[in-house]
Amino acid sequence: MSILIWTILIIAGAVVEGCSSGIHRSSEIIVYADHFRFSKNYHLLEPVRRFVEKLQTTAANQVTLQLNDYDFKNLNEYFGTHPGPVTFTPQREYVVDFINALKWRPPPGSARGSHILILLLDGYDPYTFMKPKIHKLQRAGVEIFAMWFKTIPDYNLWDIVSYPPRTHLYNMLEYPSPEQALSALARSVCRSIEGKEKHLKKALLSHVRLSDGGHHCRGRVELLYNNSWVWLNDLHWNRHGAEVICRQLGCGPSLDLMLGDTFGPGTGNVLEEVDCTGEEHDISQCLLGEWIERDPMRPQRSAGVSCLSSGFGNVQLVNGSGPCDGIVEVSLNNTWNRFCLWNFNLREASVVCKQMGCGPLVKIQEHVEGDVGPRRKIVEETHCSGSESQISECGLSVWSSKPCLHNIHAGIVCSTSAISKVALTGGNSACSGQVKVFHDSRWHLVPAFEWHVEEEAVLCRQLGCGFTIERSLVKEMQIRRDKDPLTDVRSIYCAGHEASLSKCGAVMSKGHECESGVAEVLCTQTDVSKVRLVGGETPCSGRVEVFYNREWGTVCDITWDLFDAAVVCRQIGCGAAQRAPGGGTFISGSGPIWLEHLFCNGTESSIAQCGGVISRNTMCDHSQDAGVICTDSL
Repeated sequence: MSILIWTILIIAGAVVEGCSSGIHRSSEIIVYADHFRFSKNYHLLEPVRRFVEKLQTTAANQVTLQLNDYDFKNLNEYFGTHPGPVTFTPQREYVVDFINALKWRPPPGSARGSHILILLLDGYDPYTFMKPKIHKLQRAGVEIFAMWFKTIPDYNLWDIVSYPPRTHLYNMLEYPSPEQALSALARSVCRSIEGKEKHLKKALLSHVRLSDGGHHCRGRVELLYNNSWVWLNDLHWNRHGAEVICRQLGCGPSLDLMLGDTFGPGTGNVLEEVDCTGEEHDISQCLLGEWIERDPMRPQRSAGVSCLSSGFGNVQLVNGSGPCDGIVEVSLNNTWNRFCLWNFNLREASVVCKQMGCGPLVKIQEHVEGDVGPRRKIVEETHCSGSESQISECGLSVWSSKPCLHNIHAGIVCSTSAISKVALTGGNSACSGQVKVFHDSRWHLVPAFEWHVEEEAVLCRQLGCGFTIERSLVKEMQIRRDKDPLTDVRSIYCAGHEASLSKCGAVMSKGHECESGVAEVLCTQTDVSKVRLVGGETPCSGRVEVFYNREWGTVCDITWDLFDAAVVCRQIGCGAAQRAPGGGTFISGSGPIWLEHLFCNGTESSIAQCGGVISRNTMCDHSQDAGVICTDSL
């Protein structure tokens, strides 16, 4: 048995290759590497050691590399003859046993940091046996990345890493060198770490505009960075950043990106780089380069973009047998566009079913056709979380005018009936137990895989049971070899503010195996109804506190936004919410941090009508106390 000891590192500025300049974060990271690739070929560990070294700031803050091997004597000799700042911790367990033996809870004083597990795998372990424990680690706040070294992909790893897999799962063989593969992985780790600092990054890069293009959706990219307008260098400018800027400005998808001062040179200081995945909704969520003065000794040219003036509109299903099945089409610029099948998955399809007013997704179908016409564009890439209310809220790209591979477009079949009832069974009350949903005249269990606090919050609210209670505690687990329960429900995707699970995206799959166990929920059974503002300059500003369990406590800023702030302002009788600042704006509180998450859509009259998460082992600390600034009382 092994007990995982997390080592703390501080990631600051550009110490880690690819992290944003000027963003400081504390994180706990473990890198586990199995022996299959490195045993007897220890020189292959050098890129990994350099990767780990980049995840260090000082000698006092070091990442422990967990190495699995047959012969630690030889491994010790190698490290002895090849000294460096990176050491290793021997692991005799293979990865499945290693994962299942982990014990973890948020360490005192490190709650503000990210918790990351990186798996470097070259074996053929039965990863499916890790799924129940992996799910519990993810629920506890651990983000999981993996890199493998095989030509044949192991699709079980898609269920092991955190979502989305395309930014958490890497194949080293797809890169020219191990260094480039590990660099890409490091940048994704940076994204994860900085995701906890959205308020700080938004304050650093607060606005974006397009200049000298004749329209607000076309022009040179300029950003309000550190309270000064700067222009963007075109050296690393690509389609992903262009998509994010168009989305943030409320324009349609990007049509083209421009390099080389197309809209004239920028003036003043320059931001060297923004590195986006294309899924972000705000440019501040991307990795940010350095903000520097223009250097006349080297070429620096401005980046530009041209977006459609309007976004995606309605969606329809055509050539089907009824209103809930057919080929998916979405309107754009008064034309109907189809989706390329290869980047259209369950989450995207479930959003379309919801938007069409149908029930859960039943299946995705492929439709092969000839020429789609010279004027029709194809939606090449689609990225949804599944919780969106309509497909236009997802990340969509129409960059390629060529037909998608083999001209295969996406079609779907949705159920004509929604999830009509929910229940919790086997618990101590009607507000705790295993989750069951009623669909198509039958009760169904819900798999624990892809079941998160957002879905729990909706369920507790629907049952009239208050907020959900989250327990960030992971115990040791044994490998289960007994038969997993079967259900017809595969996934449910909520944003957290929906009134019922029927308003969420959902996927049905007959005879689906619950490899990660069955979803269980514990609700508070009582509402969190009282709220107050403390420490502000006016009665309508300050740190947000809620009354629960006969005591006032604070709210964490992890998911805190203007929609939540609007409800608080309304409940206390103030005017509209002007800002929803995170930690650091007002004096930090003391005592309990009751709400780890609050999910409001902004229209509720009180926070009791929102979804919420009470945490017994919170991942937050008082430096993350949420605040609000409202206009004066009405």
